[in-house]
Amino acid sequence: MADLLQIVDLADSGQVQLSYNSGFSIETAPPADFTFPLTDSELAEMRWYLREYPENTFGEAKTRAETVESGLKDLGRLLYEAVFGSSDEARSLLERANQAEQTQLSIISGRAEFLGLPWELLNSGGDAYLVSELTGVSRLPPSEPLEDFSGKLPTDQLNVLLLLPPSGEGSGSIATEALTALESLTVPAELDCLRPSSEANLQEQLAGNVGHYHLVHFDGFTIDSQGICMEDGSGGVASVDAAALAGPLTAAQTPVVLINASASSALKDVMSFAAGLAQNGVPQVAVSPLPIAGSGRVLFAENFFKGLSGGTPIAETVATVRRSMMDHPQRPSATGPLVSWDWTLPMVFEGREYAPEAIVAEAEEAPVPGMPQTEEERTGNELPRGGPYGLIGRHAELLELERRFTQSPVVLLSGDVGAGKSELALGLASWLRKTGGRPGGVFYSAFEVGAGLERVLHEIGTSLAGLDFADMWNEDRRTWVVQYLKENPALLVFDSLQNLAGFPTGAPGLLDDREMADLDAFIKDVAEGGKTWTLLVNRRDEERWLTVPHGSYRLGGLTNSDRIIFGTRLLEEAGADPMRLGPEYLEVLELVEGHPLAMEIALPLLKDVPASVLVGELKSELEKHTPSPDEEGRPAYLTVVMDHAFTRMTHRSRTHLPFLSLFRNRVMMDILTHITGEGQAYRSVTGEQLGYGACRTLLRTAQASGFLEPITPSVFQIHPSLPWFLGRSLYRQFPQSAIQELEHEVVRVYADTADYFMETLYENQDAGTTAILAEEGNLTQALALSLEAGQWENAQLLVQPLAQVYRMQKRYPELRRLRRQLLETTGVTAEEAEESGGIQLWLYLMGTEASECIETKEFDRADVLNQQLLEYLANKEDGDTDPRTAAVFHQMGEVAQNRWQLEEAHDLYTQSLAIIEGGEDQEPIADDYYGLGMVCQYRRRYTEAKEWFSKALDIHQRVDDAEEMVKDYRSLGLCSQYKFEYDEAASWYQRAREVLEENRDEENAVLVYHSLGTVCHAQYQYDEAENWYQQALSVSDRMGNHSQMGIEFHHLGLVEQAREMFVGDAEHWYMMAIQQWQEIGDRRSEGDEYRQLGVLFHEQKDLDKAEEWYGQARDIFEEIQDLNRICRTYGQLGMVAEERDDIPGALLWAGRTYQLAESNNLQVLVQVKAHLTRLKEKHGDDNFAAWWREFADEDPPTDLDVDPETVL
Repeated sequence: MADLLQIVDLADSGQVQLSYNSGFSIETAPPADFTFPLTDSELAEMRWYLREYPENTFGEAKTRAETVESGLKDLGRLLYEAVFGSSDEARSLLERANQAEQTQLSIISGRAEFLGLPWELLNSGGDAYLVSELTGVSRLPPSEPLEDFSGKLPTDQLNVLLLLPPSGEGSGSIATEALTALESLTVPAELDCLRPSSEANLQEQLAGNVGHYHLVHFDGFTIDSQGICMEDGSGGVASVDAAALAGPLTAAQTPVVLINASASSALKDVMSFAAGLAQNGVPQVAVSPLPIAGSGRVLFAENFFKGLSGGTPIAETVATVRRSMMDHPQRPSATGPLVSWDWTLPMVFEGREYAPEAIVAEAEEAPVPGMPQTEEERTGNELPRGGPYGLIGRHAELLELERRFTQSPVVLLSGDVGAGKSELALGLASWLRKTGGRPGGVFYSAFEVGAGLERVLHEIGTSLAGLDFADMWNEDRRTWVVQYLKENPALLVFDSLQNLAGFPTGAPGLLDDREMADLDAFIKDVAEGGKTWTLLVNRRDEERWLTVPHGSYRLGGLTNSDRIIFGTRLLEEAGADPMRLGPEYLEVLELVEGHPLAMEIALPLLKDVPASVLVGELKSELEKHTPSPDEEGRPAYLTVVMDHAFTRMTHRSRTHLPFLSLFRNRVMMDILTHITGEGQAYRSVTGEQLGYGACRTLLRTAQASGFLEPITPSVFQIHPSLPWFLGRSLYRQFPQSAIQELEHEVVRVYADTADYFMETLYENQDAGTTAILAEEGNLTQALALSLEAGQWENAQLLVQPLAQVYRMQKRYPELRRLRRQLLETTGVTAEEAEESGGIQLWLYLMGTEASECIETKEFDRADVLNQQLLEYLANKEDGDTDPRTAAVFHQMGEVAQNRWQLEEAHDLYTQSLAIIEGGEDQEPIADDYYGLGMVCQYRRRYTEAKEWFSKALDIHQRVDDAEEMVKDYRSLGLCSQYKFEYDEAASWYQRAREVLEENRDEENAVLVYHSLGTVCHAQYQYDEAENWYQQALSVSDRMGNHSQMGIEFHHLGLVEQAREMFVGDAEHWYMMAIQQWQEIGDRRSEGDEYRQLGVLFHEQKDLDKAEEWYGQARDIFEEIQDLNRICRTYGQLGMVAEERDDIPGALLWAGRTYQLAESNNLQVLVQVKAHLTRLKEKHGDDNFAAWWREFADEDPPTDLDVDPETVL
């Protein structure tokens, strides 16, 4: 334990007294006269220096600051002499304290102005400060020795409660730095953010979590003479005094409070409030009376939370914070990094002795599949990467934007291009996600390519329910998402909204009027729930198509310290000498109104141009600038700054950089090099070729000038403001014909790239998908250029990777929208396509859509498409032998097979085979073999089916198509299983397993594990079956495949049920299956599980439980109108009644089953006839006839006799 050096304020006599507690004895020095060393004006100067000086460090301000700095050093010396130099005894006590291993300094006073003195400045005149030699400094009220804090807090996780101020203006928030620091800890930590941060809400939160929070953090609050200014819960502000606030904190056994006060808080008020908390029993209060700037926030948060979680006393933790700030004193200023004295700000007040326990992470046991796990928080889809600088400042804007949602669930965030709207939106999304502000998830969509509501629904639905969501019908998808968003507080962010109607005004939009109306209706439906917030990010202040009521927030440029912090970072990266800036630097910032993108482009110029020259040139050019009609949403100063920076580039950069206007969102150095360094087309236009080195120099120069932002060393992001500017420069340099040549080169290279992407998809699906989606904007751009030029072959090459990825991700509505747009260009009919020259593209589009319709079970639509294809091909001279005709027959066979028209399917596959069998392309032949095998399998001709599957396998082995080989193995295994050839079935499944495990295809491996389980299950090898089901379950659990988990739980239940030993175990597995079906909203499977539970207890003769479960199954099947399942459940309820000898009740269920089955020609009709016959014998013929007439108002059925062998 540290020795204690105390400075006691003897306010009544105007003296101070020094005492020293070594732990064994207490010694005191004689009281010494003490004159308050600071006037109000000097306090104001200190406040100006710490708060305002960094924003203007030029001229008189610099001289004024030097005076303050000298005064701070002298003030520390004065305090030192007043306390330690007053007597020999005082000097002796200080010497003893310095010799001790650990010494803590305490300031004891009941006066706020005394406690507020910067005791941390104590120095003897040298370079060292006393605080650097002390364990810590704390401030205490004048009372008896402090009591110990007796609360018991968790030691397995650090728990923090964060409160946000009513206004973010001048708050100096460190919330984001605190959150980052908590995330970086090596032990578990959880941050709860109180919304709204009102006194009543705080009392309720603390009362419900007694002994839970280690820290309550008041971030950026204003404190006045009445207390701390908090929200009142109704949009207003209420002051809460220290005593009132301390009550719930102490009652909840909260040991530490952290307050970083806003810039408008008076020092005396902050000191008085912090002391009041301590006097009213709050054990430890850490406070910063003024905002800390720049990296100081990071240093404070990192060290504070590290010390708190590590069990370090708070005074010692703050001492560590102070030393770190002293060791790294540079903070942003108008003249670059400036040495700051902000290490004097952090202080500690003590009301109780508190020795925190270190947080220790408990070793987590591996989750056991099948056991209930903590439900994972729904976080939404992945947020895109922001710019290289992230969100600089904007704390006030973030808080204000969040508060706008309390007034309206839909908010339109508008602002000029480059103002940082997307960064702010992403910052808000990330903040709400990390602080649990939107527990239903955060979902981000950017409207940059041609997709509207269909993409929004897909991204939200698949992130919540997995890829199976995409199997729903269109309207069902919309209903599901809207219902979820109405019931769960989520955040939707729709970025680049202006592109939907076209931007600038008059330009073609991404969506038509109907599609925009659909999106508007969706936003309106979601808003009606009131729980989900929707943030619309737009360059315009309003959109005519947007009719949903919404709030508005217009974003301007950076202000005050945010502007200085960002400017300092840009100047450091550019290597500009701060001494060359002068006060004109502030004029430059003001000229561009703190606009982030304009600053990125203007400030690097200061490396070579004095600020006085730059501001003069920009002002002159701005006066001459006349905005053109297409500069909507672009401030004039941005265009002027871009023009000025562009003219200062080298001739080579000015020649070649405008070519980047033909790219969208990003440019890859490799692709740029292929275009600029190969062939003569680019050289013929620009006058020279650019190799890899020249391209690298071009892109890096553009980056250094603020025109590009790096994603990786060889990939650069193009800001949305750049294409217009660079395009203007391109058209000023070259004629239209030359630009068309450049466009053709873009199409050529991207067509080659698209072809490469398709190969990558086959070799490495994940890598290929990532690459294609990253280049989606450029592929779409090249596709549009190819269509414009009538390059149909290239258009097909370009659309293929996009279509393949959309199909893999089941983004069917988007894919069809893309096809529809392409067909509008090629021609909707074959005749129109032939006339335009795009017939080959037309055939591809129609054929792939027909195939897709089969996947989505839209068989009528597939019929229409296949008929159109067949009519065109049949009229061609070689149509009868065209492999494309065979492909159409094959697709028609798939449709017939799915409709269970097996004879027709067999004929169509045979027709296809007749055309292509013996040809060079073997894979379509294998497809026909496989189709014929499936037809035989459905006809229960398993031996014949195996022959077809074997022929397909032979081809797939020759071409080494592992994916198709697995399909063949599984089908051969299933047919063997149906023939009760279990050893052979297991052999086929094992071969499939080996391939899948070698290729790490877990998704399909799960299905094979399950099949191996069913083979063992069928042979009563329950232990082996259970092992396979468990293996399938474990992988499904890891992949988050809830549907397959439900299947495995069900089969594990069947195993236990078959063992007839532990009914409870079987019930457990079925209940686990029910959880999975409920998770994904599969009501049919949930009903099946309830019915299986009924069967389980029916077998055990527990008729009450059986009836209860059958009843729940019946309710679901009636809800979804599944007639087959309704009938079977009615029949089982009838059997329960029969076993109770309740013949009338049994007749009622059996009669209802008969009516449904007979009127709908259901297969269960045979079984219900047999049941009615048995009940008729028990009830008597006459009684049965009378009962039936009363029940059905008709004569009883006469065809109840059935062949017993037909009753399953």
